[in-house]
Amino acid sequence: MSSSIKTMSRRSHRLENSGYYDENMEPIISYKETLHRIFKRRRNRRQPKRREAIINKSDNNRGFTTYNLILSLLYCGLVYMILNHNFVDHGLTESPVSPTITIEDPTAIYTNIEKRLRHLQDEVLRFKEEMNSLLPVADVMPNFALESLGSRVVFSRSSEAYQTQEAHLTFLGIPLRKPPVSPRVVIQGHSPLLPGRCWAFAGGQGHLFITLSDPVTISHVTLGHISKDISPTGAITSAPKEFSVYGMKNVNDEETHLGTFFYDQDGDPVQTFKIPNHKNGFNFVKLQVNNNWGHPDYTCLYNFRVHGKLANRGERSPQGCGEY
Repeated sequence: MSSSIKTMSRRSHRLENSGYYDENMEPIISYKETLHRIFKRRRNRRQPKRREAIINKSDNNRGFTTYNLILSLLYCGLVYMILNHNFVDHGLTESPVSPTITIEDPTAIYTNIEKRLRHLQDEVLRFKEEMNSLLPVADVMPNFALESLGSRVVFSRSSEAYQTQEAHLTFLGIPLRKPPVSPRVVIQGHSPLLPGRCWAFAGGQGHLFITLSDPVTISHVTLGHISKDISPTGAITSAPKEFSVYGMKNVNDEETHLGTFFYDQDGDPVQTFKIPNHKNGFNFVKLQVNNNWGHPDYTCLYNFRVHGKLANRGERSPQGCGEY
Protein backbone atom coordinates (compact mmCIF):
# COMPACT_ATOMS: atom_id res chain seq x y z
CA MET A 1 0.00 0.00 0.00
CA SER A 2 1.34 3.45 -0.95
CA SER A 3 2.34 6.11 1.66
CA SER A 4 -0.38 8.51 0.55
CA ILE A 5 -2.96 5.88 1.21
CA LYS A 6 -1.41 5.25 4.67
CA THR A 7 -1.46 8.95 5.42
CA MET A 8 -5.05 9.27 4.46
CA SER A 9 -5.96 6.31 6.61
CA ARG A 10 -4.60 8.05 9.69
CA ARG A 11 -6.55 11.22 9.11
CA SER A 12 -9.90 11.82 10.62
CA HIS A 13 -12.75 12.69 8.36
CA ARG A 14 -14.33 14.73 11.14
CA LEU A 15 -11.22 16.86 11.51
CA GLU A 16 -10.88 17.16 7.78
CA ASN A 17 -14.43 18.41 7.45
CA SER A 18 -13.84 20.91 10.28
CA GLY A 19 -10.78 22.42 8.52
CA TYR A 20 -8.09 20.82 10.60
CA TYR A 21 -5.87 20.09 7.51
CA ASP A 22 -4.49 22.47 4.93
CA GLU A 23 -4.34 21.94 1.13
CA ASN A 24 -1.42 19.58 1.49
CA MET A 25 -3.36 17.65 4.07
CA GLU A 26 -1.05 18.77 6.89
CA PRO A 27 -2.42 19.70 10.29
CA ILE A 28 -2.85 23.41 10.67
CA ILE A 29 -2.30 23.33 14.53
CA SER A 30 0.98 21.90 15.79
CA TYR A 31 1.22 19.24 18.51
CA LYS A 32 2.86 21.59 20.99
CA GLU A 33 0.21 24.22 20.50
CA THR A 34 -2.45 21.62 20.93
CA LEU A 35 -0.79 20.39 24.15
CA HIS A 36 -0.45 23.95 25.41
CA ARG A 37 -4.12 24.53 24.85
CA ILE A 38 -4.97 21.28 26.54
CA PHE A 39 -2.72 22.16 29.52
CA LYS A 40 -4.24 25.62 29.88
CA ARG A 41 -7.64 24.12 29.55
CA ARG A 42 -6.88 21.60 32.31
CA ARG A 43 -5.39 24.29 34.58
CA ASN A 44 -8.43 26.46 34.09
CA ARG A 45 -10.59 23.48 34.99
CA ARG A 46 -8.74 22.98 38.32
CA GLN A 47 -9.00 26.61 39.50
CA PRO A 48 -12.75 26.53 40.09
CA LYS A 49 -12.23 23.44 42.24
CA ARG A 50 -9.76 25.34 44.44
CA ARG A 51 -12.11 28.25 44.77
CA GLU A 52 -14.89 25.82 45.50
CA ALA A 53 -12.78 24.18 48.24
CA ILE A 54 -12.00 27.56 49.76
CA ILE A 55 -15.65 28.51 49.60
CA ASN A 56 -16.62 25.20 51.19
CA LYS A 57 -14.04 25.71 53.98
CA SER A 58 -15.30 29.23 54.60
CA ASP A 59 -18.83 27.88 54.73
CA ASN A 60 -17.77 25.26 57.27
CA ASN A 61 -16.11 27.90 59.49
CA ARG A 62 -19.16 30.07 59.21
CA GLY A 63 -21.32 27.13 60.22
CA PHE A 64 -19.07 26.33 63.21
CA THR A 65 -19.18 29.97 64.35
CA THR A 66 -22.95 30.02 64.04
CA TYR A 67 -23.15 26.80 66.06
CA ASN A 68 -21.01 28.32 68.86
CA LEU A 69 -23.13 31.46 68.85
CA ILE A 70 -26.29 29.40 69.22
CA LEU A 71 -24.77 27.43 72.12
CA SER A 72 -23.68 30.66 73.84
CA LEU A 73 -27.16 32.12 73.53
CA LEU A 74 -28.72 28.95 74.91
CA TYR A 75 -26.25 28.98 77.88
CA CYS A 76 -27.00 32.63 78.68
CA GLY A 77 -30.71 31.92 78.53
CA LEU A 78 -30.33 28.95 80.85
CA VAL A 79 -28.36 31.02 83.40
CA TYR A 80 -30.95 33.76 83.25
CA MET A 81 -33.77 31.25 83.87
CA ILE A 82 -31.92 29.72 86.86
CA LEU A 83 -31.22 33.10 88.45
CA ASN A 84 -34.78 34.23 87.85
CA HIS A 85 -36.14 31.00 89.32
CA ASN A 86 -34.02 31.25 92.48
CA PHE A 87 -34.91 34.90 92.85
CA VAL A 88 -38.62 34.13 92.72
CA ASP A 89 -38.19 31.21 95.16
CA HIS A 90 -36.77 33.61 97.77
CA GLY A 91 -39.86 35.77 97.59
CA LEU A 92 -38.24 38.68 95.76
CA THR A 93 -40.21 40.69 93.27
CA GLU A 94 -37.45 42.05 91.08
CA SER A 95 -35.02 40.08 88.98
CA PRO A 96 -31.34 40.17 89.99
CA VAL A 97 -30.31 40.23 86.33
CA SER A 98 -30.07 43.78 85.13
CA PRO A 99 -29.91 44.63 81.44
CA THR A 100 -27.47 47.45 82.22
CA ILE A 101 -24.12 47.38 84.05
CA THR A 102 -23.78 49.88 86.89
CA ILE A 103 -20.42 50.91 88.35
CA GLU A 104 -20.51 51.81 92.07
CA ASP A 105 -18.65 54.69 93.55
CA PRO A 106 -15.33 53.52 95.16
CA THR A 107 -16.03 55.77 98.15
CA ALA A 108 -19.38 54.11 98.71
CA ILE A 109 -17.79 50.67 98.45
CA TYR A 110 -15.13 51.61 101.02
CA THR A 111 -17.78 53.05 103.36
CA ASN A 112 -19.84 49.89 103.09
CA ILE A 113 -16.81 47.67 103.86
CA GLU A 114 -15.84 49.84 106.82
CA LYS A 115 -19.39 49.63 108.17
CA ARG A 116 -19.35 45.85 107.91
CA LEU A 117 -15.99 45.64 109.69
CA ARG A 118 -17.29 47.73 112.58
CA HIS A 119 -20.31 45.47 112.80
CA LEU A 120 -18.09 42.37 112.91
CA GLN A 121 -15.89 43.95 115.61
CA ASP A 122 -18.97 44.67 117.71
CA GLU A 123 -20.10 41.07 117.29
CA VAL A 124 -16.69 39.75 118.39
CA LEU A 125 -16.69 41.97 121.49
CA ARG A 126 -20.20 40.87 122.36
CA PHE A 127 -19.20 37.23 121.92
CA LYS A 128 -16.18 37.72 124.22
CA GLU A 129 -18.36 39.31 126.88
CA GLU A 130 -20.76 36.39 126.70
CA MET A 131 -17.89 33.93 127.03
CA ASN A 132 -16.46 35.81 130.01
CA SER A 133 -19.85 35.79 131.68
CA LEU A 134 -19.81 31.98 131.52
CA LEU A 135 -16.39 31.78 133.22
CA PRO A 136 -15.96 31.89 136.99
CA VAL A 137 -15.25 35.37 138.34
CA ALA A 138 -11.87 34.18 139.63
CA ASP A 139 -10.72 33.32 136.09
CA VAL A 140 -11.01 36.92 134.90
CA MET A 141 -9.06 38.52 137.78
CA PRO A 142 -5.32 38.41 138.60
CA ASN A 143 -4.26 35.90 141.25
CA PHE A 144 -1.47 37.15 143.55
CA ALA A 145 -1.35 33.87 145.48
CA LEU A 146 -0.06 31.93 142.47
CA GLU A 147 3.21 30.08 142.93
CA SER A 148 4.35 30.66 139.35
CA LEU A 149 4.19 34.43 139.99
CA GLY A 150 6.34 34.19 143.10
CA SER A 151 3.91 33.38 145.87
CA ARG A 152 5.22 30.96 148.54
CA VAL A 153 3.86 28.85 151.40
CA VAL A 154 5.37 29.59 154.81
CA PHE A 155 5.57 26.03 156.14
CA SER A 156 6.66 27.03 159.65
CA ARG A 157 3.47 29.05 160.15
CA SER A 158 1.05 26.62 158.48
CA SER A 159 -0.72 23.57 159.92
CA GLU A 160 0.92 20.16 159.64
CA ALA A 161 -0.20 17.90 156.84
CA TYR A 162 -2.46 14.98 157.66
CA GLN A 163 -0.63 11.63 157.71
CA THR A 164 -2.78 8.64 156.83
CA GLN A 165 -2.38 5.52 158.98
CA GLU A 166 -2.86 3.14 156.07
CA ALA A 167 0.24 1.62 154.46
CA HIS A 168 0.71 2.44 150.81
CA LEU A 169 3.59 0.02 150.09
CA THR A 170 5.53 -2.67 151.91
CA PHE A 171 9.28 -3.26 151.79
CA LEU A 172 10.60 -6.56 153.23
CA GLY A 173 7.37 -6.84 155.18
CA ILE A 174 7.70 -3.31 156.58
CA PRO A 175 4.69 -1.09 155.76
CA LEU A 176 5.54 2.15 154.05
CA ARG A 177 3.17 5.06 154.32
CA LYS A 178 2.39 7.34 151.44
CA PRO A 179 4.03 10.74 151.92
CA PRO A 180 1.53 13.58 152.41
CA VAL A 181 0.81 16.06 149.66
CA SER A 182 2.62 19.38 150.05
CA PRO A 183 0.51 22.51 150.79
CA ARG A 184 2.11 24.04 147.71
CA VAL A 185 -0.56 22.29 145.62
CA VAL A 186 -3.10 24.80 146.95
CA ILE A 187 -1.39 27.77 145.24
CA GLN A 188 -0.19 26.05 142.05
CA GLY A 189 -3.36 26.90 140.12
CA HIS A 190 -4.27 23.41 138.89
CA SER A 191 -7.28 23.27 136.62
CA PRO A 192 -9.51 21.37 136.58
CA LEU A 193 -9.64 20.26 140.22
CA LEU A 194 -9.23 16.48 140.48
CA PRO A 195 -10.03 14.18 143.41
CA GLY A 196 -7.01 13.55 145.65
CA ARG A 197 -4.89 16.42 144.30
CA CYS A 198 -5.22 18.49 147.47
CA TRP A 199 -3.53 19.32 150.77
CA ALA A 200 -5.11 17.84 153.87
CA PHE A 201 -4.60 18.81 157.52
CA ALA A 202 -5.85 16.89 160.54
CA GLY A 203 -9.28 17.65 162.00
CA GLY A 204 -11.71 20.39 161.04
CA GLN A 205 -9.54 23.37 161.97
CA GLY A 206 -6.27 24.46 160.37
CA HIS A 207 -4.58 27.31 158.55
CA LEU A 208 -2.34 28.08 155.59
CA PHE A 209 0.13 30.96 155.65
CA ILE A 210 1.09 32.46 152.26
CA THR A 211 3.58 35.06 151.03
CA LEU A 212 1.99 37.00 148.17
CA SER A 213 3.87 37.73 144.96
CA ASP A 214 3.50 41.53 145.48
CA PRO A 215 2.03 44.00 147.97
CA VAL A 216 -1.69 43.83 147.20
CA THR A 217 -4.82 45.73 148.14
CA ILE A 218 -7.08 42.69 148.39
CA SER A 219 -10.58 42.88 146.91
CA HIS A 220 -11.60 39.20 146.60
CA VAL A 221 -10.53 35.73 147.68
CA THR A 222 -11.42 32.44 146.02
CA LEU A 223 -11.71 28.97 147.54
CA GLY A 224 -11.98 25.89 145.36
CA HIS A 225 -12.94 22.29 146.08
CA ILE A 226 -14.12 19.36 143.95
CA SER A 227 -17.88 19.04 143.47
CA LYS A 228 -20.06 16.18 144.64
CA ASP A 229 -20.47 15.06 141.03
CA ILE A 230 -16.85 13.97 140.64
CA SER A 231 -16.30 12.84 144.22
CA PRO A 232 -15.88 9.02 144.43
CA THR A 233 -18.22 8.92 147.46
CA GLY A 234 -20.73 11.43 146.08
CA ALA A 235 -20.07 13.69 149.11
CA ILE A 236 -17.49 16.36 150.03
CA THR A 237 -17.57 16.25 153.85
CA SER A 238 -13.85 17.14 153.91
CA ALA A 239 -14.50 20.52 152.25
CA PRO A 240 -14.11 23.70 154.35
CA LYS A 241 -17.39 25.11 155.60
CA GLU A 242 -16.60 28.35 157.43
CA PHE A 243 -13.27 30.09 156.97
CA SER A 244 -11.63 33.45 157.69
CA VAL A 245 -8.95 35.45 155.89
CA TYR A 246 -6.30 37.67 157.52
CA GLY A 247 -3.77 40.04 156.00
CA MET A 248 -0.36 41.27 157.23
CA LYS A 249 2.10 43.74 155.77
CA ASN A 250 5.07 42.16 157.60
CA VAL A 251 5.33 38.58 158.76
CA ASN A 252 5.36 39.50 162.46
CA ASP A 253 2.65 42.17 162.27
CA GLU A 254 -0.69 41.80 163.96
CA GLU A 255 -3.18 40.01 161.76
CA THR A 256 -5.86 42.16 160.09
CA HIS A 257 -9.18 40.39 159.78
CA LEU A 258 -10.41 40.70 156.20
CA GLY A 259 -13.62 38.69 156.54
CA THR A 260 -15.28 35.40 157.45
CA PHE A 261 -17.02 33.47 154.71
CA PHE A 262 -19.15 30.39 154.11
CA TYR A 263 -18.26 27.79 151.44
CA ASP A 264 -21.43 26.14 150.06
CA GLN A 265 -20.93 22.43 149.41
CA ASP A 266 -23.89 22.49 146.98
CA GLY A 267 -22.63 25.54 145.09
CA ASP A 268 -20.06 25.93 142.36
CA PRO A 269 -16.72 24.16 142.87
CA VAL A 270 -14.89 27.50 142.70
CA GLN A 271 -16.47 30.23 144.83
CA THR A 272 -15.30 33.86 145.06
CA PHE A 273 -15.93 36.20 148.01
CA LYS A 274 -15.69 40.00 148.13
CA ILE A 275 -13.57 41.74 150.78
CA PRO A 276 -14.03 45.38 151.86
CA ASN A 277 -11.33 47.68 150.49
CA HIS A 278 -8.27 48.36 152.63
CA LYS A 279 -5.88 51.25 152.11
CA ASN A 280 -2.76 49.37 153.15
CA GLY A 281 -1.31 46.71 150.90
CA PHE A 282 -0.62 43.25 152.34
CA ASN A 283 2.37 41.02 151.67
CA PHE A 284 1.09 38.00 153.62
CA VAL A 285 -2.27 36.27 153.87
CA LYS A 286 -3.48 33.67 156.32
CA LEU A 287 -6.31 31.32 155.43
CA GLN A 288 -7.97 30.03 158.62
CA VAL A 289 -10.45 27.13 158.27
CA ASN A 290 -12.85 27.09 161.23
CA ASN A 291 -14.72 23.85 160.42
CA ASN A 292 -15.61 21.46 157.61
CA TRP A 293 -18.73 19.68 156.36
CA GLY A 294 -18.48 16.77 158.77
CA HIS A 295 -15.39 14.71 158.05
CA PRO A 296 -13.97 13.62 161.43
CA ASP A 297 -10.35 13.02 160.40
CA TYR A 298 -9.17 15.75 158.02
CA THR A 299 -10.03 18.76 155.88
CA CYS A 300 -8.90 19.17 152.27
CA LEU A 301 -7.82 22.37 150.52
CA TYR A 302 -7.68 22.23 146.73
CA ASN A 303 -7.28 25.81 145.59
CA PHE A 304 -6.96 29.26 147.16
CA ARG A 305 -6.55 32.57 145.32
CA VAL A 306 -6.08 36.21 146.32
CA HIS A 307 -7.32 38.96 143.99
CA GLY A 308 -6.93 42.71 144.00
CA LYS A 309 -4.63 45.48 142.78
CA LEU A 310 -0.99 46.23 143.29
CA ALA A 311 -0.54 48.49 146.32
CA ASN A 312 2.66 50.04 144.95
CA ARG A 313 3.86 49.26 141.41
CA GLY A 314 7.37 50.47 142.23
CA GLU A 315 7.70 48.13 145.21
CA ARG A 316 8.16 44.47 144.39
CA SER A 317 8.68 41.53 146.70
CA PRO A 318 11.94 39.63 146.06
CA GLN A 319 10.03 36.42 145.23
CA GLY A 320 7.93 37.97 142.48
CA CYS A 321 8.65 36.94 138.90
CA GLY A 322 5.45 37.92 137.07
CA GLU A 323 5.22 40.63 134.42
CA TYR A 324 2.71 43.45 134.79
